[in-house]
Amino acid sequence: MKLLFSNRSPLSVQLFISMALALILIVFDVNYRPFKEIRYYLDTIISPLYYISNSPAASYDSLYEMSKSREELVNENEKLSEELLNKKADLLLLAHLRHENNRLRELLKAPLWHEEHKMAAQVLLADTNPYAYQIVINKGQHEGVYVGQPVIDEKGIVGQIYETAQNTSRAILVCDFQHAIPVQVQRNDIAMVAVGNGCNNDLTLDFLPNNVDIKVGDVLVTSGLDGRFPEGYPVAVVSSVKIDISDSSPIISATPTADLKRLRYLLLLWGDQGEQHEKP
Repeated sequence: MKLLFSNRSPLSVQLFISMALALILIVFDVNYRPFKEIRYYLDTIISPLYYISNSPAASYDSLYEMSKSREELVNENEKLSEELLNKKADLLLLAHLRHENNRLRELLKAPLWHEEHKMAAQVLLADTNPYAYQIVINKGQHEGVYVGQPVIDEKGIVGQIYETAQNTSRAILVCDFQHAIPVQVQRNDIAMVAVGNGCNNDLTLDFLPNNVDIKVGDVLVTSGLDGRFPEGYPVAVVSSVKIDISDSSPIISATPTADLKRLRYLLLLWGDQGEQHEKP
């Protein structure tokens, strides 16, 4: 078989002939249909070689996409889990806020029969011991709070302020041994004094006549005689009526209307005595 190029052919001649053949093939491929059909069949025959040669790169890309997808799924799952946890925490907070909102709504519906100036306050600390029960609230002299100021909740009288600071105040509760408040029976206006007997016990009533008309279930309200507590606020409900055999004097106990062991939000009142103090 005779070679197209002999060993003695110059390199420039070989290059010229190759380029000429290439140009001829390009012209025939563009202008003659048989060459297009030949190229079609040749491409069809060698097409598997394309897939074989491309398979390593395709496999690598596929594995990369799979690993990337898995990583994205893992990250997305972690993100969704975190969001779900946050949403659950938000739901818990929402439930708490709904409960607090309901309590504030009840507080705003407290039995106010006068148009006294009032302010909401929050309990910061409950200081309890066998002989005293006091609380610290988040309002002080800066808000115009004064010593002796009445404190109520949505159910009635809680106590009064006995010590103030710039931004906080301390209140003594009606159940404290040191606390006393003038009250009257709502049913018949009989006046007496309710004295604290410890917050694990009911209030005791002093300065009672021997033949006092009082029954279990009677509601005791503030009488306003001390000029400190406005008249008409619920204080306690009579829980026990007994007679002392030695001197025939009545022994009467009453349960405070306010839940003194579960105080959260309170109202401060500016009554007649508080008019001389600056209101916020």
